Amino acid sequence: MKTEAKLWVRLKVTDLVAQTAWMTLTEKMGFADDLCGVLRYSYWAMEAEGENAGAVCEAIDREIRMDSAFTNQNKHFYCLVVSGGGDKAASGDLMIDRDFPRGECGGRIFACDLFVSEQGGGKDSGYASRLNARLAGAKVTGMKSGEVWRILVRAEGAEEAARKVEEMAVTRSRQHGLLLNPHYQTFEFIGTAEIDGQ
Repeated sequence: MKTEAKLWVRLKVTDLVAQTAWMTLTEKMGFADDLCGVLRYSYWAMEAEGENAGAVCEAIDREIRMDSAFTNQNKHFYCLVVSGGGDKAASGDLMIDRDFPRGECGGRIFACDLFVSEQGGGKDSGYASRLNARLAGAKVTGMKSGEVWRILVRAEGAEEAARKVEEMAVTRSRQHGLLLNPHYQTFEFIGTAEIDGQ
């Protein structure tokens, strides 16, 4: 059976890269009124074959917990979600659907997940080969890897939220954009959801 697996990994301790991005966006780039929170994840989206979603989830989970290229149990929280054939299975200690960092924020708040990867996906085949060398009961047939920036912004709707996040993220000059360089990286929104403001 064909399945889709998504692995989200983030640090248990303060992520200094995300904290620096927050400070730069709010204090230097003028987004203090719109930006409500920032998190950064390592992210892998996989196509995999196996008996069912549960079997694929179990096989991948067993290997990623043993391989520090994906996660280190002492340093990371993680969430693995596998879906296929109408079934869904999950593992890990990170509740990705509830992981929303923010301080005092009012109004309508949207969480935008921006997936950033290198053009050409040079590392993707290496990650797939690394898993397939040890997987039992499943096989990874496709892989995309990179980072996801979960950015919480105040906006009137999902489209406005995405525009604001793109303005914050995509580097256009030294004064515009911070989180990715479009000359060698690509990006896509993989999720936008309205969450309760405080």
